[in-house]
Amino acid sequence: MPTERHTPIHTRSAQMTVTVQQHVSLSEMDVRLPRIPDWHQLCAAFRGVTGHNSGDHPITRWAQALAHLHRTQRVIPERGAGVDRRRDDVVTLIDNWVGNHIQPRRSTERVGPAVDALAAAYVDAELTLAAAEHAAELAVHEAWIHVSALAVDWADLITEVVDGQPPPPRPTGLTTPKHP
Repeated sequence: MPTERHTPIHTRSAQMTVTVQQHVSLSEMDVRLPRIPDWHQLCAAFRGVTGHNSGDHPITRWAQALAHLHRTQRVIPERGAGVDRRRDDVVTLIDNWVGNHIQPRRSTERVGPAVDALAAAYVDAELTLAAAEHAAELAVHEAWIHVSALAVDWADLITEVVDGQPPPPRPTGLTTPKHP
């Protein structure tokens, strides 16, 4: 009786992956169109992890700039008018980039303001945490809940703009804290 040769599972898995890659390809449209960063990438830009290198997504660069502008406004309030003008410019850059580089299925004029709002909330949460005596303080928790709510809104907005899919209805009765 001939003995059957067994191939280790990781070798078979690698072979199957190569086979799938040879037979399955993305459509030309998916390859050509740049993607809009998700909320993880935006938050990384707010922290300065991404958005400062030449190969980084333009929206992450502008997201990092918006976070910097919000920090500047919080630390040097007398520069508020100039900071607001610059934020408006960056918001316009984002909306224009999305309109020119993504084939949006829905209006894009809410994308820039959404990045700005998320940057403001993130900086607020960051500064609230830095000022807190204990990370468990209610204000810290509420600030990060607000960031998470805006992150969900970002994901819904991008799905709506790029895919034309409106977000599902949200449960009623739940509220998220709003910060000025």
